Amino acid sequence: MNRALTKKIKGRLDKTIGQNIRKERELHKMTREELAEALDLTISHMGLIERGERGATAVTLEKLSRVFNLQIDTLFAEPEPAFSVREDGGSNVAFIRRKITTLLTRLDERETEIVLHLVSGIISQHSNRAVILAEEFE
Repeated sequence: MNRALTKKIKGRLDKTIGQNIRKERELHKMTREELAEALDLTISHMGLIERGERGATAVTLEKLSRVFNLQIDTLFAEPEPAFSVREDGGSNVAFIRRKITTLLTRLDERETEIVLHLVSGIISQHSNRAVILAEEFE
């Protein structure tokens, strides 16, 4: 791989990771100062990382995963576009499914089991309603 391509990939990754760090920090209602302190970084260094102007080290990524209680690979995920509706008026189901999958990666085993139980219940209710509606139209 040539240097220009490597530099381009690194820049894209740094920006993606930075955006995800900022999103997680805001979700956790932390200031940049609080996160910098938790990671043993200066506020200005934290700002450089969030803006994608400097890459996060492996040690910083590990600390972030602990602070935010998430898998490190979550920080590498491409930022999600704002929810959109297709031009034909339908919802973007593929986008919604990706968003759900991303959210699920943040859960521990017990939380995942709870979500599975809830979703199974919702789907079961939906299926039961569909059967009742079908019977009404017969």
